[in-house]
Amino acid sequence: MDVLLEIVGHLSVEDIVKTRQVSRKFAFVSYQWSTWARAYERSKFLLPEGPLSSQSSVQLENLLIQAAKIHRNWTSSTTTVFKQRRFIRELPTYDFDANVISGRFLQLALHDGISWYDLDSDDMNTPILTYPCRTVLPMSGYLNHQDNANGEGSDSVWVTFACQRPKRIIVLKLNFGKSGYKVKLHAEISAGNITSVKMAHDWILPIREFASPDDPMDLYHIPSRSTFYFPMHENVQHLSDLSTMNYAITSRHLFLLFSLRDETLVDVYTLPKRLDNTPSMLLHPRRLTRSHSGVYPHAISKIQFLDRPRLSNVALKGDDIRVSFLALVYANHSRTSWTSKIALHVIEAHLNRTGLLSFITQSGRTLNVGMTNTMLALSTRSGRCLAVTHSMPGSVLLAHTITLEDSGCTMNVKAISLPKGFQSRDVLAFDGFRDCA
Repeated sequence: MDVLLEIVGHLSVEDIVKTRQVSRKFAFVSYQWSTWARAYERSKFLLPEGPLSSQSSVQLENLLIQAAKIHRNWTSSTTTVFKQRRFIRELPTYDFDANVISGRFLQLALHDGISWYDLDSDDMNTPILTYPCRTVLPMSGYLNHQDNANGEGSDSVWVTFACQRPKRIIVLKLNFGKSGYKVKLHAEISAGNITSVKMAHDWILPIREFASPDDPMDLYHIPSRSTFYFPMHENVQHLSDLSTMNYAITSRHLFLLFSLRDETLVDVYTLPKRLDNTPSMLLHPRRLTRSHSGVYPHAISKIQFLDRPRLSNVALKGDDIRVSFLALVYANHSRTSWTSKIALHVIEAHLNRTGLLSFITQSGRTLNVGMTNTMLALSTRSGRCLAVTHSMPGSVLLAHTITLEDSGCTMNVKAISLPKGFQSRDVLAFDGFRDCA
């Protein structure tokens, strides 16, 4: 049996399933958790983080088969639509916000509360969960979610949205596990003058209007309910300057980016490693100090953090760290003229232990779209990424398959054909793990 386990451990997903036709012993091995856990660990497909002890062998097998189909779909010359689902509930023109969690659960914010719908259900128009709140601000920029909340797996999700009277950020904890669907209030954060909210890696960053550029910014750690603060970027002097700011939260750092016409100024703050909810932490917020600063030689419009392969996730030399991003940039202009073309760049940031911050553009591709409101959606896991860019108005959707390795970065792209008669004003969500947008 040990020999069979070793043999099957080197087979592809398709071949592991085929071994069930060979003999009873091979069939027995092909159903074992250890078989699919090993296949999951060595897989080069785009997959959620795993394998987890809470996942059964059947779940791991289904995820790998699904990932194999998605990989074949996005890397082939044509794209196959496996399933189309239509949400028949009539929605207002503007006064709502929505996104999709794990490619399956539609999250809808209206004035009277938040609802969740199972898109895989036979009755996808009846909510599986609701959270009533009659003062919701159903506007873009406030509704966010993050799966793997507090490191508890993909079934555990943080959700944030904004309420008024008084204006505050509501933090919910959702569970989509086997024991049933549950939602509970985790925290309420005062937010009298926020304009949007960023959330990642169990952190919340409220973007606020300010009376003075000396006003600090807050950073809230969700599990411990503790607050930190840091200075606003030194180039922000007026409220209008906030429109040129971008923010990226990784597991260890907070990046503040201030975009000029032909470059982006970047400040980095190191996040604390250990947090608790002791009274001193809750009553006396800590100040974060800037650890690095640098300049990227293009104006960054939008930015997303990329997970690097496991073996090179942290260290370069000594205490040096490298972090990778996917960014929309205004890169096709000279200092004497301006063009509306934009590009998609894979950027590697090097955080030197001396405080220097340098950048390497690992890959770049010019997008044949104008300088419109182009969205960037991303699914990423350990150096394997699937991104979608969407330019409005219109229906220009491009799928970008990205592989990030120590030897370099590759980026392939192909256009996505929308169904006939489909009008695209916005992309609510994109999830490359489930091949759904």
